[in-house]
Amino acid sequence: MTAPVAPRIRRPSWRDPRLGVGVLLVAGSVALGSWVVNQANQTVEVYAAPDVLTPGETIVVEDLELVSVSVPEVDATYVTPRNPPEPGAVIVRTVHEGEIIPLASVGAAADVDVRTVAVPIGTALADSIGVGSQVDVWVAAGADSLGSAAGEDEVTEPELLVSGVEVAAVHEDSSLFAGPGTMQAHLLVPSGELPAVLAAMSADSAITVVPVPGSGAP
Repeated sequence: MTAPVAPRIRRPSWRDPRLGVGVLLVAGSVALGSWVVNQANQTVEVYAAPDVLTPGETIVVEDLELVSVSVPEVDATYVTPRNPPEPGAVIVRTVHEGEIIPLASVGAAADVDVRTVAVPIGTALADSIGVGSQVDVWVAAGADSLGSAAGEDEVTEPELLVSGVEVAAVHEDSSLFAGPGTMQAHLLVPSGELPAVLAAMSADSAITVVPVPGSGAP
């Protein structure tokens, strides 16, 4: 029998098209990787809130923080050194601490649709809410509001007056009629809800502020 002849392995030739395709694939992968890394390293400066900014607060550029981000088209979306707010511009929606300031949260004073109302609260509640927190406001009418037929200590069942309003500030009540440990929460009440809130505060009504769970802490 004739012994089988082992096939010879040919050396790859520069003329082999498969070698050219391989070189192109490697070069393309390297170029794509370099482009991705280069794009990731391109950052721009934008303004961020150093603390909570609430509606109606005037924006002072010098008080803002500059941070570098890798976000495309930032000038069309956020407040930047190249696209600063107009003089006298105010916050029209709450911007939380460390948040990049969107252009949509900046406007004129006439665009602010909330008003600040000071509501008395206890010290314990003051420790559990802070600027930017959300609360519900409940009201229960007292005897004077119920008429002469009501008992002296009788009150109505509490009703939800306004929900999800933001806290603009919390501080001690320094008025002459405030008792020891009395605090005030300055609430940002929507203009449409303002008459009902003011009416409840001027009447002999018990007003209770209830924190909304998960809405932020001081």
